[in-house]
Amino acid sequence: MCVPALPAQIESMFLLPRTQIPEAPDALAQAIEEGLRTFVSRPDKMVVVCGGDGQTLDSIAVNLSGATIDHHHRPPPLDSSEAIPAIIVRQIYISGEPISILGGDFSFQFEASNVELYQKVQAEGKLLLIMHRAQDGNIRFEISRAAAERMITKGASKLAEKQGVVVDNAQLEFTPRGPRALDGKLTVSAHKLIFHPVLSLAGTFAVSDDLVATVSNLKCHGEGPIAALACAAITPSFSKIERRTFPLSALPLGEIQLRDLTIDAANEKVVVRARFGSL
Repeated sequence: MCVPALPAQIESMFLLPRTQIPEAPDALAQAIEEGLRTFVSRPDKMVVVCGGDGQTLDSIAVNLSGATIDHHHRPPPLDSSEAIPAIIVRQIYISGEPISILGGDFSFQFEASNVELYQKVQAEGKLLLIMHRAQDGNIRFEISRAAAERMITKGASKLAEKQGVVVDNAQLEFTPRGPRALDGKLTVSAHKLIFHPVLSLAGTFAVSDDLVATVSNLKCHGEGPIAALACAAITPSFSKIERRTFPLSALPLGEIQLRDLTIDAANEKVVVRARFGSL
């Protein structure tokens, strides 16, 4: 009897260092594991594949709880053109709690039933498995307010230290801006020599239908010359941040449609939820 790991964190786009899909469940699990380890670090085994019959698998589960994701080595951009049918998976489990990236921890859960995976050979000879369609499923992404504060403070500190300004304490506030966006205000205290300026960083966080987060309307404000100096050091990087996208999942959503996507900032955490199913 094959028992999957706890609902595990899989990236439902699988890059296999193979030219063909392994037939044996254990061999397929090993191939998925090798692909994940090009950008995920975790001491324990991550992938469990439970067999089925022929082109149908019972389940795939990947456990990334406690893993660290190297954001410098992300999966390749998705291009599903010319992809062809590969296998059907009755159940795919995805979860990780916590997962570490950019110095912060978050949790992610994904579950889908009756999933059609397509395949496409990449230029380097590797095989990409793409989620083409799913009957039903749900996604949940969660990060605590404290973790978000640490990540933002870390980024601001790297920018400010170039001007000899040290950023320390931070307080993050969210205000709902419709069902899929939040206005955020981060108040940080800093110091340089004997000065202790207070900075206010503001911006809007939004999530699109395909689970891509963006940050916009970034502003920095502070009273006094040291605060102005810190803002001057931080502000030039805002345009770079606003041009970037932040995928909350590496899922290629294929022909599935997200519905009921919401962002909730209650109870000291930010939670993004969505359901999905076939068109």
